[in-house]
Amino acid sequence: MSGVAVSRERAAYDGGRTTADNRRQMPPACETHGSSAAENDPASDLLAHGDPQPLPRLTEAQLAALWRGRRFPEGALVTRGGVPVRVVHQGRPGRGPGPDFRGAVIAGPSGLTLRGDVELHVRSSSFRAHGHAADPAYAGVVLHVVFDDDTGADTPLPGGGTAPVVALAPWVARRAGELERWLERPPLWREPCHDAVARLGAEGAGATLDAEGDRRLAAHAARYAEEAAADGIGQALYAGLLEALGYGGNSTPMRALARALPWRALRAGGERAPRRGIARRQAFEALLLGAAGLLPSQRGRAVPPDAYVEPLERTFAASGLAAMPAAAWKLWGVRPANAPARRLAAAAALLDALGEPSALLRVPGAATAGEALRPLSAVAEGYWRTHFDPCAGPCRLPPALVGRSRALEILVNVVLPAAVAGGDAARARALYARLPRPASYGATRFLEGALASGGGRVPLDTRRAQGLLALHHDWCTQGGCGRCPLSEGREGEGRRSEGEGGRR
Repeated sequence: MSGVAVSRERAAYDGGRTTADNRRQMPPACETHGSSAAENDPASDLLAHGDPQPLPRLTEAQLAALWRGRRFPEGALVTRGGVPVRVVHQGRPGRGPGPDFRGAVIAGPSGLTLRGDVELHVRSSSFRAHGHAADPAYAGVVLHVVFDDDTGADTPLPGGGTAPVVALAPWVARRAGELERWLERPPLWREPCHDAVARLGAEGAGATLDAEGDRRLAAHAARYAEEAAADGIGQALYAGLLEALGYGGNSTPMRALARALPWRALRAGGERAPRRGIARRQAFEALLLGAAGLLPSQRGRAVPPDAYVEPLERTFAASGLAAMPAAAWKLWGVRPANAPARRLAAAAALLDALGEPSALLRVPGAATAGEALRPLSAVAEGYWRTHFDPCAGPCRLPPALVGRSRALEILVNVVLPAAVAGGDAARARALYARLPRPASYGATRFLEGALASGGGRVPLDTRRAQGLLALHHDWCTQGGCGRCPLSEGREGEGRRSEGEGGRR
């Protein structure tokens, strides 16, 4: 939908203010979905019987249960201006900081749909009280569902926008006697992945994940083929390696660094290292950290002289290379072991051991998974055993610069796709099929739980974990729930023609 259409539809949700008579003072708590407060406030205790009967209250956890199961009665979801809202897709429960439900689709009376996030609170004022109005993670909120609208205004979002408020207290005040039966209703809809094993069988569901994992590998291979044609396979692998090391929110600046400091420039700097009295690995560190703008002198940090850092400063200063702004990197809220400076030290260690990024293409010939992961792992040495940033003091850190789980990610997302693109598809796919299960991905925990919710079990390995990521990326987050490959065989659902479901 175009931006103009979205703006018009948002405007349709705007309306007048609720009066003070429609607002009730609610308890100040805003519980998380799994809080003990929610567990101590079950649906059966919502109605306070007696005369006069007070207004029943809902906790945030109960609002979440109602929203996720689409158990709102007809007419309950109405904005302050009296505009009805219809839920097309309730979205996915949020994990970690950010809105409660993500990727929801709602429709107004015009029939136009809005896709975005939904935030739930007991009171509308909690959005600002909790700091969401200044948090960019909440900029995509398209609906604020609350029990009590105690502000009487649309909810202000980061960046200057607003989200319409739907308050349930007026509806409950009119129909308090129906609330208990309302909460006891079974969910009107569940994601098809919940009963996929019952419909397809464990073997059929596993085959679906295998096919999706193969599709994801092919998509990555197509990208590497395109990049290799434009920049050469060495540069494509170098950029992919840096990007794969940029976890913790730094993948984008890592790829930008690969453009700002291409492999040919880094290699040339390493070749000059002996004449400057430093090892090639340390020269790689100097150029990577300097081009990233992460050396102490580039960040205005006064740190005590350090025998290891000073040669890094001199080496980069002599290179004449330009530097990225340090502000491009996410430095706060990142675990020390994942700090970008330490990740760049890891890149220097891997590149020094490999000699050339193209040496990665020999990995698919490994006889075992352990043999394939070995050249993608690195142990911290010297300075980096106790440091994660040249501007920080020593601390206790893991012994590995690149451990097994990150090595597996590099193998799956960089090495194997590049090998497929380079013509070594048979060996790459054979290794892909026998790799063990990686650590669980936060984005796909819901899918894993849903597949296991019916009592069945689908064994997961790397290929199937990649299949879950493909489903999440191409269907779950694109409004394609109910049309994905796991929906096959469900009455009234299943894949439709391309363009009607998720992104393919």
